[in-house]
Amino acid sequence: MAVFVARSRIAAFINSWTKPPPKRDLDVDIYGADEALATTSINIASYTNVNPDLIIIVGEVQKKFRVHKDLLIAKSKFFKAACSTSHFREGVENIVRLPEIDPESMVRLVRWFYNVELGLPEDITVEDGYEITLNLLNAADFLEVPAVVTIITRATQNYIWKCNSWKGDAEEAAEDEQKKVDLMCRLYECGGKIDRECLHSYFENLKESHKMGLFVNALKEVEDCHPDFFNDTMVAVYSTVEDVGRL
Repeated sequence: MAVFVARSRIAAFINSWTKPPPKRDLDVDIYGADEALATTSINIASYTNVNPDLIIIVGEVQKKFRVHKDLLIAKSKFFKAACSTSHFREGVENIVRLPEIDPESMVRLVRWFYNVELGLPEDITVEDGYEITLNLLNAADFLEVPAVVTIITRATQNYIWKCNSWKGDAEEAAEDEQKKVDLMCRLYECGGKIDRECLHSYFENLKESHKMGLFVNALKEVEDCHPDFFNDTMVAVYSTVEDVGRL
């Protein structure tokens, strides 16, 4: 029943569109995004001779980070809310406990707070790359750091834009596609958005490689798919699939 409903939604959406979007070149510069998206009003050098005044305790292992409160407040809405008022225990004790956050993700975020690049994996489908990217995205969403969500969105978009081959093993190819779909859907939940023309190019490659079914099957597995992600992908599907019956 779920498969039938999913296919009906896809077919109905596709039939509501009359023409594909125009194509143009899309060039996404990921590795220069960190500097552009960082908070430029903060002078990092001014913190070199100032003792850290905030302790963050992260994960089940309770990894400790000693940082500068004002710096984190400037870049994270979560820390601004937690540390800027005496009504919260964190604001009084200058200790923030984050058992929900992955310690490795916090390492990357703290480095970014001090203007060091995130160092995102180039391949988001390999096991470590996917886990690192998703954990970092979840941490950025929890701590309300929209600039990092934007960086991860652009990195994912850049990866999707360049995808033009799939693994020969059917099971492995399906697993990789599921990771891409799950990550993009999570990006939309965090406020990110993949350019439709990037998706259009990706589906062109899927069609030419006869792998369109991989994406459709992966989309069916997503629970509570974000509506904007569904809409954007269906526009891209329509613009590349000539025979709706293949779905």
